[in-house]
Amino acid sequence: MDAVFNPIDFPSIASALDWEIHDLLPPDNSPYSDGTLVDKVVFSLNNPSDAEEVIVGMKDIGYFKKEKSLNDIFEYLYLTENMSEKRRVIKEILEKLVSNNILKLKNGKYLA
Repeated sequence: MDAVFNPIDFPSIASALDWEIHDLLPPDNSPYSDGTLVDKVVFSLNNPSDAEEVIVGMKDIGYFKKEKSLNDIFEYLYLTENMSEKRRVIKEILEKLVSNNILKLKNGKYLA
């Protein structure tokens, strides 16, 4: 039987299994039930270009309409304290986006 989970639960499920989120996704070229193929793209927040795409996507969906602290962003991305490399990359990308006037930094909080 196929199980259906809300994608918002994927980080918790992956963590409980000691997996990465991409381990929960179907393998490349796996067919859907209608015969079309899954196009699997895996983003890594360790990769600056992937991390930038994620942060810009968050801006595009309105995440930064209200001010967000760095910890708010880490929590939204499920980046726990032991994920220091991913946190470092996200912080660098946020600084870059502020310097390029894509985001603003006001009183230590980011907004669009």
